[in-house]
Amino acid sequence: MLLPHIRCRQFLVDGMTRGMTVLDIGCGDGDLMSELIGIGCTVKGVEIDRSLVRACQAKGMPVSEGRAERLPIEDSSVDAIVCSVVLSYTLERQAVEEWARVLKPGGVINATYHGIGYGLNYLFYGPRFKTRVYGFRMLANTLFYRLTSHRLPGFLGDTLCQTSRRMMTYYRTFGLRLEREQVVGVVAGTPRFLCHRVIKPILPK
Repeated sequence: MLLPHIRCRQFLVDGMTRGMTVLDIGCGDGDLMSELIGIGCTVKGVEIDRSLVRACQAKGMPVSEGRAERLPIEDSSVDAIVCSVVLSYTLERQAVEEWARVLKPGGVINATYHGIGYGLNYLFYGPRFKTRVYGFRMLANTLFYRLTSHRLPGFLGDTLCQTSRRMMTYYRTFGLRLEREQVVGVVAGTPRFLCHRVIKPILPK
């Protein structure tokens, strides 16, 4: 069986075809962008880390510095979005609102998330005490965020896990629709990774 990160990667590029304009949010070093270019897509990237932005630009990739919650991208300007486990480090609602803003009607989003099982995997099976604590605070922060819409202070609030129910709430709020869900890995009956294919429907005139 394929490793989880490979299955998630396959999900991200699924359905991306030649000629599509694809935005990679949190593009990192541009590795996924390179794969999309190989398919024949026109790519744009947004990355918060300035050093990674410069590294991508040095390779000739069109990457802008910016945050997922405030994308430096025009309204209704991309055919598709790929977003690889980025929402864990953002304000979820604002990030999804930005997806809906920059995506063309009829466009698609392929996104992967850390599920609750991701935190449980660290908590139960982390090789060191430090990694188990990381799993615990990830889950504690997720619960706190669900109850208050705020993160825990400082480093305690650096990472969230996503759930299908909460993501569906955001999709409905901003006029998006979940087309397909894929669970990658299960820990204690909960998803380790969630993969969502989301559509921005074309509204009737």
